[in-house]
Amino acid sequence: MRWGRVALAGLLCGLFFFRVLSTSGVFMGGDALRAFHPMRAYWVSRVSALEFPDWLPYDGLGQSFPGIFITGTFHPFQWLHLVLPFGPATNASLLACFPLALGGTYALVRAWGVPRAGALFAGVTFAFCGYLVCITNNPTYLQAASALPGGLWLALRYLRQPGLLRLTLAGMALALVAFAGDAQAFVMANALIVCLAALEPLAGPWRRRVGACALLILAGGLLAAPQLLPAAALASASAPGARSLAEAQRFSLHPLRLWELLIGPFLADAQGAQGIPYDVVTHLVSSGGFGRVWVDSVYLGTPACVLAVAGLVASVRQWRAWAFVALWGLLLALCLGDALPVYGWAYHLVPFWRPFRYPEKLVPLVSLGLAVAAGLGWKQCLGLGGQARAVTWVGVLVGLPCAALALAEGGGRWWSEHWLRVRWPDVPGPALQGLSTNVISATATSAVLAFACAALVLLRERPALQGALFVVLQWGALMRANEPLYRISPGALLSTPPAFVERIRALVPPGEPIRVASSLRESTPPRLPGLDFNDSLNLLLLSALAPDTVALWGLESANEYLPGVSPRVRQLKADRMQWFTRLAPRLGTRFLVCATSELATLGPRLSARNTFEEPRLGLTLVEYADALPRVFLARPECVEGRAEAARRMMSATLPPPDVAVVECTAPLPSTPEGPLGPVRMLPGTPEHLTVEVESPSAAVLVVNDAFQPGWRATLDGQAVPILPANVAVRAVAVPAGKHVVELNYRTPGLTAGLVVGAAAWLGLFLACLGTRFAPRRRAPAP
Repeated sequence: MRWGRVALAGLLCGLFFFRVLSTSGVFMGGDALRAFHPMRAYWVSRVSALEFPDWLPYDGLGQSFPGIFITGTFHPFQWLHLVLPFGPATNASLLACFPLALGGTYALVRAWGVPRAGALFAGVTFAFCGYLVCITNNPTYLQAASALPGGLWLALRYLRQPGLLRLTLAGMALALVAFAGDAQAFVMANALIVCLAALEPLAGPWRRRVGACALLILAGGLLAAPQLLPAAALASASAPGARSLAEAQRFSLHPLRLWELLIGPFLADAQGAQGIPYDVVTHLVSSGGFGRVWVDSVYLGTPACVLAVAGLVASVRQWRAWAFVALWGLLLALCLGDALPVYGWAYHLVPFWRPFRYPEKLVPLVSLGLAVAAGLGWKQCLGLGGQARAVTWVGVLVGLPCAALALAEGGGRWWSEHWLRVRWPDVPGPALQGLSTNVISATATSAVLAFACAALVLLRERPALQGALFVVLQWGALMRANEPLYRISPGALLSTPPAFVERIRALVPPGEPIRVASSLRESTPPRLPGLDFNDSLNLLLLSALAPDTVALWGLESANEYLPGVSPRVRQLKADRMQWFTRLAPRLGTRFLVCATSELATLGPRLSARNTFEEPRLGLTLVEYADALPRVFLARPECVEGRAEAARRMMSATLPPPDVAVVECTAPLPSTPEGPLGPVRMLPGTPEHLTVEVESPSAAVLVVNDAFQPGWRATLDGQAVPILPANVAVRAVAVPAGKHVVELNYRTPGLTAGLVVGAAAWLGLFLACLGTRFAPRRRAPAP
């Protein structure tokens, strides 16, 4: 029977993602292309060579790899890429998340006495909700969200009956959320465990609740220490995440999209290729300056909404039901971000909340809450002795206004003329027609689904058939609305270098590190024959060498995209024009890709050696004529601190190319005019650089990589300080003569994290073995 349920879950997932299984396509929307795939490719390249990836050279002049939470360095799904080709491994790791989410939700609501059919209904609701399906465009958050319900189930079992094995399993599940790469999900998982400890009626007396809860949170933190401690060290040095409330509240869930929870993604384009189009985002559901939303659907299924509300009606006199509603409402208020003051209160009053950003990332908690509520509603209304009449009434009360709106819009354009035009007066005709059609279709479908829920109550004497029809109804609703919105593209895009990459390789000697910059902003891709919108967009991003897609080809990006970028690098990018025309080449960036139309603006200030155009995509590759080498000797110009260095580098006139602005801790010897001597960088790894220098006089060796904590330098085997140069990069003072300079990197906090984590994993494992095999004491004879 158990294997039958597993097979059913697999079948539902397989049918839902038939496009992935029946084609050679790979999940490739949004940050899946820009961050997830490049980071996985880098991890695989290093681990397959039996090297640990401490340093990531491919983003913002370099940053810590394990310190960036979202890289998911320790997640077990990473290992699939060592045994499978890249595309199939990616699809397998993402597809595995959906049975995991379904099974975890099933187990969680079963623990609260929900019948098997109701638990399957709840599992389907969460696994195929709009957020989880659409967040395949950013798999880090899919991995974390899919692990959450199973972790809560294991935590619930432990809180009810504390024991070493249950503590270990629940702590491992909690650590898995952290290893997935979502710091906010890990924090919220701990917060939900506290709520479980407070509200669960079977958790025992308060002293036991508090002790068990604290012990579980401690166990999860210790097991996740290899991820948590490097991230904490990075947070203290680089200030990742939001730097203001306005930035934190970008990608807020717009109040208009609350209707999606019930009726589906009515703002998305009809075919689903574009999700919610750029014009709709900018005019109706702004997302803090972005031309897209975080996910294109938050639909949870009309049947799930009906059962959740019916369950609340049936439980109206139970205080825990209202506590659940209050918690769910708080999460929803946080998702709305700048539409309400709640997120701002959390930002100002809770210090550890400040690095987090993008309120829409909290939507899976809202989705899980409603899925659980639907399961509990099934128990209260469709279980033995349940109040089935509540489902009938709620179904009718939901269906009638949906049907009325569908008729009003279909007959007289009531919504589009009296609401849409008021907020978007110059709405284009095709957009108006498309949105009107979407509203009619979504509301009519919701009405049919709600009335169907009311009608299925009549099958109460045949519970097996009734349960099966409810599950099919919910799965079909989610399939119809959400399935078109996940994005796949040909896997060849990830293995075929764009034309500009081939051009760059022809210009640069093999083995020499190459850094590129891209000034392309969010834009609509051109229409290309044989390619849909998403494929064209992916081709544009790859061809524009957008960060961090260049890691797929072994190129480094001067652009910042990941959160661990040095604040010093970020400071130099404050003036966009200054950065792309003068500072990027000064810091070792040799190539720039920009829109051909932007050359008129950048051109007069660019020093270009060569330009190459890609007319189909409207892009131009520029080879800087004034790009400095990755390592070179320079004359130091000492300044007192970072502020003075920044003023010098951001001034109208830069220092000469052979001069480095150094933040000196002590006066450095002056370097006379004349040649400075050769340098030679020996083969090494991103974490270990060896440079041979021969200088006729004292100078500084400049390494055009980010100045970050964790780097150590030696000169002829003796430790020497690393000094900030040109605000953002590194310098080592060298005396006259021949010398060998070595720079080594170790992620701050990683060693401590590995030691603590290994001790926790090994200690709990041995303790469980000891408990399992230790002889039990016999009760004394009477």
